[in-house]
Amino acid sequence: MSSLCNPSDTFALISSFPSPLYLPCPLRPLRLRPPSTPSPFPTDGPPVRSLAPAPPPPPPAGSLATPPPSPAASSPATPVSTPAPATLHDTGRMVDIQLGGHTIRSHGTRVARVHMYDWIILLCLAVVDGLLNIIEPFHRFVGRDMMTNLSYPLKGNTIPFWAVPLIAIVLPWVVFGGIYFKKKNVYDLHHGILGILYSVLITAVITDAIKDGVGRPRPDFFWRCFPDGKPKFDNVTTDVICHGEKSVIKEGHKSFPSGHSSWSFAGLGFLAWYLAGKLKAFDRKGHIAKLCIVFLPLLVASLVAVSRVDDYWHHWQDVFAGGIIGLTVASFCYLQFFPCPFDADAIWPHAYFQQLADAQSNGNANTYNMRPTDTEDVHEGDGSIALRDSSPILDSMESGRREKLRSHRTAAIGMTATKHAETRGATWMVPSVNTSVQKVVGFYLRLLQKNSSRCELEEPLVSRQRASEHGIMAVTQLGCHTIGSHGIKVARFHLYDWIILIFLAVVYGLFNIIEPFHRFVGRDMLTDLSYPLKSNTVPFWAVPLIAIVLPWVIFGGIYFKNKNVYDLHHGILGILYSVLITAVITDAIKNGVGRPRPDFFWRCFPDGKPNFDNVTGDVICHGERSVIKEGYKSFPSGHSSGAFAGLGFLAWYLAGKLKAFNREGHIAKLCLVFLPLLVASLVAVSRVDDYWHHWQDVFAGGIIGLTVASFCYLQFFPCPFDADAIWPHAYFQQLAESQSNGNANSHNMGWSETEAFHEDHDHGAIVLSDAGPILDSMESGRRL
Repeated sequence: MSSLCNPSDTFALISSFPSPLYLPCPLRPLRLRPPSTPSPFPTDGPPVRSLAPAPPPPPPAGSLATPPPSPAASSPATPVSTPAPATLHDTGRMVDIQLGGHTIRSHGTRVARVHMYDWIILLCLAVVDGLLNIIEPFHRFVGRDMMTNLSYPLKGNTIPFWAVPLIAIVLPWVVFGGIYFKKKNVYDLHHGILGILYSVLITAVITDAIKDGVGRPRPDFFWRCFPDGKPKFDNVTTDVICHGEKSVIKEGHKSFPSGHSSWSFAGLGFLAWYLAGKLKAFDRKGHIAKLCIVFLPLLVASLVAVSRVDDYWHHWQDVFAGGIIGLTVASFCYLQFFPCPFDADAIWPHAYFQQLADAQSNGNANTYNMRPTDTEDVHEGDGSIALRDSSPILDSMESGRREKLRSHRTAAIGMTATKHAETRGATWMVPSVNTSVQKVVGFYLRLLQKNSSRCELEEPLVSRQRASEHGIMAVTQLGCHTIGSHGIKVARFHLYDWIILIFLAVVYGLFNIIEPFHRFVGRDMLTDLSYPLKSNTVPFWAVPLIAIVLPWVIFGGIYFKNKNVYDLHHGILGILYSVLITAVITDAIKNGVGRPRPDFFWRCFPDGKPNFDNVTGDVICHGERSVIKEGYKSFPSGHSSGAFAGLGFLAWYLAGKLKAFNREGHIAKLCLVFLPLLVASLVAVSRVDDYWHHWQDVFAGGIIGLTVASFCYLQFFPCPFDADAIWPHAYFQQLAESQSNGNANSHNMGWSETEAFHEDHDHGAIVLSDAGPILDSMESGRRL
């Protein structure tokens, strides 16, 4: 026996598995060792357990080897000596182990050196942008008949030029710095600063290059060209002959695209991406209030853009194009440094994980040089410590090469046999030859390969059920989560989301009280503003009924059929957030833009007698004050945005419930999916028919509502193209947590979600396999 198995190798601790694994005699090819010797496992990463109990002494050769006692039954074990300075304060209490302390002092020089050429090229971009501001722009032809839309008054800047860098660059820097001082991650700080500088400067170069090339006149070009109000034109070409200040005229040919708009969206768009990653806004937990923080920088950028239209420095096309340029460049620059916010690793930049991977591969990783925010502490019954990183990238680094660890899974048979022996009160007989153990290993290895996709949870999600009679299926319900059983838990989990929802409602009410911006309306502009004053085909009070109450009825009907409170709650909360976020954005832009409605003439002059200021040429209204106030709220359409926010959410919801994209080809389902969008479109069209809005108003409102609805829906539910789209993320998460806690109830699910089949006709056993891939992955260990 001693020639086959060294006594010191009698029991081996496998530290890479969820619990200590023991073998009576390790196989020679595996070269298993006791904890006191170096581990044979891949050494390119820290062990999963930094402290482990010492194994019991080996039994005498030729005697019955009883399995090692369970941690609960034995006294606290003395930790194995490790080089790490971590100690347990109390038995079962976890040690504070820091992950990821990468400061400016420790890693700053290295990071700056790696990106040295990026900083040099950044300086070149700044020089190029300066040159583009010096050269003379193209002077576009401006005839006498074109002055109608170029005669707006010459005003100062609501947001001066020097304030744009403060808003687009310095403000995000403050956010980056605050996170650095809390988390001490120089990679995050450096890449945030470098990324936003590149975003703004690339946008600036593109914007100024297009400005100089297009040379579009600004809306106030008339007063720039003729400051005395006396126009002069060439007798041959009829082009303007300006006699104003040269620098003012030069600036007057730089309307398209808007620099304020592009810079704001470049900087604050980058910040929105950054906050989405840091807040884990798309972590599928349904804390939809995070979207308010993510959308806030975009709302500020929108208001900056709107101010350029209000100041008559830009046409609406200028600020729209500038916003598109800035947001596009910001997206590319952010994704150069950081994972997509939908990724589980979105909280930190790529370089941070790459640095840890390099340190792992070089054998220099320090288990005790990371922050707790990056890890999950797992309590072991024996007081040992297991650090499992919550990030998939770091998790793969921690566990080593998956294929190597898979080869060591054969060692799990020792613990498996030990558990069976403890359960049955049996003991092992130590084999006298190694071939006996190899046979057992071969049996378990074939078993593991056959069930390689089995979930590593302690118990399967759905257990076998005996039928009452042979060949008859047992009646088993899956997914019965009612208001009575889970309602309080769900509402408590989303308490802050409901509080912020009330805050949004208050903000929306305030926006309806304040006075909107009164845009300049000259005599020549009344042509498109003289449509008749009509009432509403779809009154204001009907919009909440169509956009909110109607979907609620559908949510309630599905709840009473399937008894899924997660689906009911998230449908109600999601559609309320969709409508209210849309309402706040819409009303903020309404008040900022102040575009007159198509029927503005009759609102301003109900008697049909127009009156204008002799100096500015602006209208002097004498109609009812509230009617005039409403006449300055044309862009965007509130009916359109509200209808698309609510019914757009409903369209997403129906697409998931009907499994409209399950590739089975039942195309008739699309009729039900498109029906809410058709109703929303008809509501929007009615606003043009009533002459309350221009077509651009309802188009912009529809885009805003549908975009917000999409974000809000995907906060709670999988994408309709996903096979799990029928239920919200929280539903599957709750089942997973119940399973991990050992509280899974195989009789608490619904037939509509399962497939049942007979496995053993002789015994009438039934296996229930859930049709949802998420739940199926919990059963089989691998997502389809």
